[in-house]
Formats: sequence, structure tokens, C-alpha cells
Amino acid sequence: MSHLLAEIGLRLVKAGVAVALGGILYVLLVGPLGVPASAELALLAWLAAAAFILLVESGPI
Repeated sequence: MSHLLAEIGLRLVKAGVAVALGGILYVLLVGPLGVPASAELALLAWLAAAAFILLVESGPI
């Protein structure tokens, strides 16, 4: 049972990190780069952060 809880916790941490990275990317795009803010941009930033996490986790090869 503890392995299941550890796996759930790890997945929640990964989702939280993706939200944080996506938020940082969104703020950078909207602020200094001047991209118009939209829900689509927020979702794309979140997906880009999640893809980055998967790439770093598994490696490019």
C-alpha cells in the first residue's frame, strides 16, 4: 500500500511542477514578450511544461 501512495504522490508532484513551470512560461510570454493573454496560451504553456518534464524524466534517446 505504501508503494501505491508513493506513486500517487510522485504523480501529484509532477503535475504540480508542470503547473508551476507552465505558470512561469505564461507570465514570461504575456509580460516581457507581449503575447496577448488567453486561455489557449495558458493551456499551451502547461502542455509545454508537461512535455518538458517528460523529456527530462525519460531522456531524449
